[in-house]
Amino acid sequence: MRLIHITDPHLSSLDSLSFTGPRGKRLSGYLSWRNKRRHVHRPEILEQLTEAVNSHQPDLVLLTGDLIQIGLEREMIEAAAWLRRLGPPEKVMFIPGNHDNYASDSLSAMYQHWGSYLPAGGGLAADYTAGYPDVRETQAVQLLGVNTSCVTRIFSANGELGKDQRQRLASTLLREPGDKRFQCLLIHHPPLPGMTERRKALNDATQLEGILSQHPPDLVLYGHLHCNREHLVGNTRIFCTASASSTDNASYRIFDVEQKNSGWHCRMRLMTRESGPGADAPFSITAESCWLDPACESPASTAP
Repeated sequence: MRLIHITDPHLSSLDSLSFTGPRGKRLSGYLSWRNKRRHVHRPEILEQLTEAVNSHQPDLVLLTGDLIQIGLEREMIEAAAWLRRLGPPEKVMFIPGNHDNYASDSLSAMYQHWGSYLPAGGGLAADYTAGYPDVRETQAVQLLGVNTSCVTRIFSANGELGKDQRQRLASTLLREPGDKRFQCLLIHHPPLPGMTERRKALNDATQLEGILSQHPPDLVLYGHLHCNREHLVGNTRIFCTASASSTDNASYRIFDVEQKNSGWHCRMRLMTRESGPGADAPFSITAESCWLDPACESPASTAP
């Protein structure tokens, strides 16, 4: 089975807005986009990455949030068109990021325009965690997506699972004896304490760390940090992937997982674009690792 992880495309344009339009947190986000993000996150790079991802013919694209900038409905309409080009809902598993559920009116607009890519029954009573974890199972691979995109105050990019979602996640990760499924957890924010600065961190990372130590998944994928990172915690491999549209290090990861008698054979390839503007710089392998899970052979890897 081939899985491809992409994250943080920040694809929407705010060109039609002016300084007098947004207020409060949205004004701060707009200024951040105008002064920096629009130069760093480029649509031509995202277009090139989208074509490259589709050329690998993935069974499933795993998209961990931040499609847009400040959670406006007009941005969601723009992003919906890109989602459809990336793939139909059965081929794309999407979880929101903090820039998607940016303000109090973002959640309802998200379900209106991206509803087919979101879990059924979500978005009710302004509860962003409703319907999560989102669970998909195919070819003995179980994918679990959690939503950490709580609305935060100005200058904050924190995330939070919340008690109820944590309890549901723990129950879903629980394996019965003889359960040989490959489990992959998708989350926008870094899942463990100390992975990023306080204003960008997961508020309940310590509680999540306890859940993952008791019920360790095989693979955890996240974004939010716009960089490529890799951690090994016990037998769980944790990967952060850089922004899909960045002029610095636009990246995606390919995971080929295959069930064998001795366990799951996994191969990861990190594909990174050469830095710089324009649409002609190639994506090439900048890190690769293979491992056997749960036999846990020592991986042969090249660090990013």
